Amino acid sequence: MKIRVLGASGSEGPGMNSPAFLLDDFLLIDAGTVCLALDSAAQQKITHVFISHAHLDHIKGIPSLVDNAVFLDPTWQLRVLSGEEVIADLRKNIFNDRIWPDFSLIPNGHTPAMLYQAVSMEDHVEVAGYKILVTRVHHKVPTYGCMIEDPGGRALVYTGDTGPTEEIWRRMQGYEVKAVIADVAFPNEMLEMALWAGHLTPSLLVKEIQKMPVVPEVIYVTHIKSPYRTLIEQQLTHISTPRIQVLRDGMVLPV
Repeated sequence: MKIRVLGASGSEGPGMNSPAFLLDDFLLIDAGTVCLALDSAAQQKITHVFISHAHLDHIKGIPSLVDNAVFLDPTWQLRVLSGEEVIADLRKNIFNDRIWPDFSLIPNGHTPAMLYQAVSMEDHVEVAGYKILVTRVHHKVPTYGCMIEDPGGRALVYTGDTGPTEEIWRRMQGYEVKAVIADVAFPNEMLEMALWAGHLTPSLLVKEIQKMPVVPEVIYVTHIKSPYRTLIEQQLTHISTPRIQVLRDGMVLPV
């Protein structure tokens, strides 16, 4: 699988976009940044999006994506995958015909531009040969991480926003996990804030690595709050195993 980093920052600024990752051109993993990173042709190739949670920095690319794509091609559809609570938040608070049009009814109710699919933690979803398994993680609102396994058996774990957690690491057992994309938002000095907000620090990441039944080849760090980037990057250098790489917009990650 190939992952293109559309955005990987925990706070926006020039060259620092909100989290979004594009897998093999068709599957978005979160959607904080879409149309500012992709041209129209690339936007129309997207058929699915996994949303970890309904915080604005993880969903705000969807309205423009749907608006652009469906008016260029009325047959285009986007399937939104997440837990029931996240889908309920999107329906109630965003695509409600007040904040943004309800694209589950546009262009019509029979062939809508948006389709919602609640994913159970007891099962998995298969999309174009990929298996997607979702797991609750620990954040301020209902939030799901996911593990994506490609047809060759190689797997990627995406934590979404989370503080110290358990089940997503247990879910790795028995899988060939090559990489983890993990949230490290705050420096070690802000431990109390990180725990309250449901994020990790470099020191907390070390403790999460110790919980993993499978240690991946690389952990990609995302969601760094931009004022603390330099400090967090310095603190991450003290982690020797596995390899740590801080993500930046525009990277392409082989997994």
